[in-house]
Amino acid sequence: MIQPYTKGIDISIMVWGAIWVNGRSDLVLMDRDDDSKGGGYTANSYLQVLDEQIPKCFELGRIFMRDNASIHAAKKVKKWFEDQGVPLLNWAPYSPDMNPIEHVWAKMKEWICKSHPELIKIGKSQHAYDQLAQAIVEAWDALDQEYIDELIRGMPRRVETLRKAKGWHTKY
Repeated sequence: MIQPYTKGIDISIMVWGAIWVNGRSDLVLMDRDDDSKGGGYTANSYLQVLDEQIPKCFELGRIFMRDNASIHAAKKVKKWFEDQGVPLLNWAPYSPDMNPIEHVWAKMKEWICKSHPELIKIGKSQHAYDQLAQAIVEAWDALDQEYIDELIRGMPRRVETLRKAKGWHTKY
């Protein structure tokens, strides 16, 4: 028997951020693309963020890691990275989600629910959206850089655990 439940809040905001040892990017609250079929986000809205943010945070010797979301894997996005000379980490399309940024998003959600419990049942108004946006920025700023650094430094251990599990479930 499955008991459905709601975890978290009723509204969502798509964000973009990048992390690396000893640093992180600006947090971008993404704009929806009016050309999107569902009024959501497209490769075009993603490219706008990349145009703005990558020059601020990319340095030679770094490799950009992203997941295989359709807007990340679009041909025009791959071409953009190639044109910019930004190497991409190959990421298996059906791999367990080992990307350290996913842990960051989870930590931020936890922080928001704990620090702003009033947002849990706030609804979907513009006021609610504005409050959530502010809470997301606060959560990004509240993240301990050492936590981020540990996530990144732990990648070899997580990859080895995944290798030993032959691609099956791990604790990560």
